[in-house]
Amino acid sequence: ILSKLNIDYFKLKVEHEFNYKTDEKKGKIIFLANKSKSFSNYKIKKKLFEFRYYDKLEYPTFEYKGKINFFPFYSSIIGKTDDLNVSFLINSNSLFQQLLKTEIINNPNIDFEFKIEANKIMNNQNFVKLNMYSKIKEGLIDIDSTSIEWKNKSKLKIFESLIFVKNGELILDGKIEIDILDYNEIYKQFLTPKNHRKKISKVNLNFTYNFDQNEAKFKDIRIDGKFNQDLSQIINGLIFKKDNLQNKIYLKRIFNEAFKSYAG
Repeated sequence: ILSKLNIDYFKLKVEHEFNYKTDEKKGKIIFLANKSKSFSNYKIKKKLFEFRYYDKLEYPTFEYKGKINFFPFYSSIIGKTDDLNVSFLINSNSLFQQLLKTEIINNPNIDFEFKIEANKIMNNQNFVKLNMYSKIKEGLIDIDSTSIEWKNKSKLKIFESLIFVKNGELILDGKIEIDILDYNEIYKQFLTPKNHRKKISKVNLNFTYNFDQNEAKFKDIRIDGKFNQDLSQIINGLIFKKDNLQNKIYLKRIFNEAFKSYAG
């Protein structure tokens, strides 16, 4: 079966080829959107659906592979991309967040695993090497082992996490471990006074992030294994702004207060 679909409003063209003559049915799809072109190959056999989505055969800038087993239900998606747009995660109006709020996927019969590796974050030059892991199992959703690097300055990893809905708002709760790769560069980034630049190797903390309020709360903050009550109170509640410049000024002030408290 050969089919073509033109949607002028979205400047989208889709070409589809489907072979249904064998037990293992196969399909090929070509997507043409504006000046970009991408491809998808898939096959269906009994209760199993497998696919691959990419932009070019050799040296693709993005590639996603997945398996969906319908009975019992199990799904796994693995992806790699040079540049990842994370707005679908942090935008409170995104379809992804609205889906999580319905709690329809908090089903004990759903077993889902998602992994994606990105070299860069779109529209943000500071963060690189995002390794995002998420799974849904026995009605629980987490992003354990997700990690990201702040260039050559530090590496952050999330564990013991849980995503849930509370009072109609989407919440992420978990723990963070930060390995400081170059504490001097971090101090330079925040323009921290030299008398407040105490050596830091590792930071551990518990956190709660409210996607709807764009607010993060931290507690039990430990630097190199030591707890500091004053520091915890200073950065307990961070409210992120939509404007990146406002965020930079705000975070610079908050973290310099924290560095001052830690330095004594």
